[in-house]
Amino acid sequence: MAAYGKPQPPLNDAYYGPPIPPPPAAAYYGAAAPPPAPRRSGAHRLFCCLFRVLAVAVIALGTAVLVLWLIYRPRGVKAYADTAALSRFDLTNGGSLLVYNLTVGMRVRNPNRFGINFRSVDAQASYDGDRFGYAPLQPLYVGRKSDARFDVTLSGSAAIDDRDVERTYRRETAQGSYEVKVRVYARQGFKVRGFRLNNKSKFTCTLNLPAPSSGNGTASGTPTTVFTRKQPKCDVDY
Repeated sequence: MAAYGKPQPPLNDAYYGPPIPPPPAAAYYGAAAPPPAPRRSGAHRLFCCLFRVLAVAVIALGTAVLVLWLIYRPRGVKAYADTAALSRFDLTNGGSLLVYNLTVGMRVRNPNRFGINFRSVDAQASYDGDRFGYAPLQPLYVGRKSDARFDVTLSGSAAIDDRDVERTYRRETAQGSYEVKVRVYARQGFKVRGFRLNNKSKFTCTLNLPAPSSGNGTASGTPTTVFTRKQPKCDVDY
């Protein structure tokens, strides 16, 4: 039995234990301290805060609009031409002047669950691509799921520069009817739960109107009113 306190033999060169870390470097006067972590400026923090607020507001607004759209399901209005009266339609002065008198009764159908306002309303007419009439109209309100009617009256004369119009006029006079397009332009707006939306709209009605009858061989005389059982549907563009 070995006695306590007896000196142990020295270790040999081979060591199989864990690696021994190197001793820490001794601090000395004047050594550079590690740089501190960069701090964000006040402007940067303010920008991040505003960005978060803006992102939340945009998400909330988009969610509200989506919910309202799912509830109300807005649909486009429909427009019809109920009646038309062409009392004069003469191409005179060697085919360079068109004298006209046209009245069209139109109807707008609103299928939505909210009313629609039409402001800055005006009407134009064209024949064979040439415009021959213009008239401003009164503002119009169409209630929810209802109809509203209004008249477009165009009367006067217009200069015609296109010689093709004269050929079309002669051909359609022989056929006994004229194809006339009436366009109504308006600024459409509606308000739903505090949200107000506005856009531009255009109604285009293509009408095939019988030539006015007269005894002197010209396309003028007693007004010819057209009442159709199936009203011509007008194209609606936004």
